[in-house]
Formats: sequence, C-alpha cells, structure tokens
Amino acid sequence: MRTGPRRTRVDIRQQRKLDHIRQALSLEDGPIPNGFKDVRLIHEALPNLDSRDIDISVSFLGKTLTMPLLINAITGGTPQVTDINRRLARIAAKAGIGIAVGSQAAALRDPAMRESYQVVREENPDGIVIANVNPNTPVDQAIKAIEMIQADALQVHLNVAQEMAMAEGDRDFRHWPENLAELIRHCPVPVIAKEVGNGVSFETAERLMELGVRYIDVGGAGGTNFIAIEMRRRGLELQEFEAWGISSAVTLAEVAWSASDCLRSDEKLTIIASGGIRNGWEAAKSFALGAKVAAVAGSVLKHLLSSSDGEQSVVKYIEEFRQELIVSFTLTNSSNLDTFAQQPCLILGEVKEWLEQRGIPIAFWSQRNRKNPVSR
Repeated sequence: MRTGPRRTRVDIRQQRKLDHIRQALSLEDGPIPNGFKDVRLIHEALPNLDSRDIDISVSFLGKTLTMPLLINAITGGTPQVTDINRRLARIAAKAGIGIAVGSQAAALRDPAMRESYQVVREENPDGIVIANVNPNTPVDQAIKAIEMIQADALQVHLNVAQEMAMAEGDRDFRHWPENLAELIRHCPVPVIAKEVGNGVSFETAERLMELGVRYIDVGGAGGTNFIAIEMRRRGLELQEFEAWGISSAVTLAEVAWSASDCLRSDEKLTIIASGGIRNGWEAAKSFALGAKVAAVAGSVLKHLLSSSDGEQSVVKYIEEFRQELIVSFTLTNSSNLDTFAQQPCLILGEVKEWLEQRGIPIAFWSQRNRKNPVSR
C-alpha cells in the first residue's frame, strides 16, 4: 500500500535533471576515448604572420562569435538549476561565445519551469542562444521553445541510446525522421540535429542531410556518458553498453566525408564538434577534421561547480582555450579559421584503422592543400 505522495511525471523529470548533474560531476569521461590523440597537426617552421593578428572569430547563425566555441546544452527545467544557467549565460555573454540550453520539455509542460531557461536570454541578450527539444516535439511546441528564449537556432537531441538506458525512456523511434523533417520545414530558425555522446555515422549523416538537415552536432563518444549516467541512476553498471558509440574524432571524419560526398557544390553542412573536447588543442583538431564550431559542456560544468569561485574558474578555462587556439593557428601558419581548416593533418592509430575499414580515405585530410591533391 502506498504510504507517501505519488510522484508525478514532472517530479520524475525534475529529479532526473538533478541526477544528471550529480552523476556528470562524479563520473569520468569515456570509457571510449575521444580519439583526438590520433589526430596530428603539421608544424610550420616558417610562419608568415604575427600571432597577435590572428583572427579566431567565426560567423555562426547570423552572428559573430569571438572564438568558435559554444557552451553546449547542460540543464534546465527545475528551479534548482536556474542559477547554473544564469551564471553560464553571463559567462558566455562576457566571452562572446554561444550557449545552448538543456531540453525544454519540462517548461513546455509546466510554465513555472520557464524561468530556468529564460534567464539565459536575460543574461545574454545579444549573443547566440540555442533552444533544445526532443525529436517527438510537435512543431507548435518547438516554436514555443524557440520563442521562450528568443533562440537563434533549435537543437533536436537524438538520444536513442540514452532513452534505451532509462527505465522510463522512450522505446518507439519510428516517427523521429518524419518529425525532424517537419521541424526543419516549419521552424523559423535553423535546426541542429544533435547527438548526445554516441556519435553520428556516415550513413546517419547522409539520412539527416536527405531530411534537410544542414547543421549537425556530432556529439561523439569520449565525454559525458549518458548511458553510464542512466545506468547509475538505476543502480546498474553494464560495461559493454557504456562503451557503445563512435568516438568524437571518428564521427567528425565520417560526417565531414559524408558532406563532401553527398552535397552539391552549392550546398553546405555546418558541423559542430562535441563529445569530450577538453581544451583548445582538441578543438583545433576538430576544426582540422571539418568542424566549424566546438562545443563543451562537461568541462565547463565541472569548473563551475567544483571550485569555490566557479564563475572565475570557467572564465579562466575559456581564456586558456582561446590562447591554445591562437598557438595552434600560429604553429600551422593560419591567420584565421578558414585558413586553418585547409591545412593538412595526419590521422593515426585506431581512428585511421576505423576510417580505412569504413572505406574513408585519410588522404582527404593528410594531402589537402597540396599542388596535386588527392583524387576522389
């Protein structure tokens, strides 16, 4: 016989948000490595530039970021996390970088939860702010999520592995492609298809582009592991399941190759790199593989909540990130992101082995910008 008050779906969702933060702080990244150790940039011993003049800004979603960096979707949907979003938005505004909110499902169901998201736009009135919904969200609700924070874009999170790990998760995914296409057709801002830690394959990227997707956040394995988080919430540990996914370096290469293979010359896919990117060096490698912007979440959250002066700790982390990008651009003789993206890079180890088995030629990266470039 039930002796306490019955928990509603809203209560369960709010508790899940808090569980995610607690577990994200306590669990290590992985177990799959992000793969960036297998990507090597090529040193230029005779650069023809002044490092103080390097421009690492980027045009993204119709606005300019001071550096190609986003604070990716972290949280929202419960009063206890409002201050987290407020502080992150304040940091993003000062740094001139973008920020995405966590899933807005809670606020679409309960107006009392809207403040935990709206503070992001309040603290960052002019910067890039990205809304976030699940693939089952109807168009009218997605538009409400966009309007809630005056968003510049809409992330649609593709979290099938996380759903399968959740006892209360969805099990029917048949309508995801159709609904994603509807969101792309009818939403007033660009739609970003976003994985959450298991990566996007060549074939999936191809299907997404056929649906009309022109922005993909690859969300590769190697960072925050939502399968592991959901397993811990259930008191379980399944190592094989927790090691499921495509590493960040591999998924970037697969998606970049897919775009080069599938799109016409007048079409463009914007790739966002995420999944265990911890510093500017790894972000630079993601740009070499094909990303336009890097996104970080777990590292920022740990700096914010694991330090006595969390906000200043994040500010310092972002500034170090900026300096690492400038150094990597200098050492490859790259005056800006467009130039850097054309520099060759080497792909070694497990990433090389994966791509070769998948029939993706690594010469696409290692021999570009040469007088006799690789033939397709």
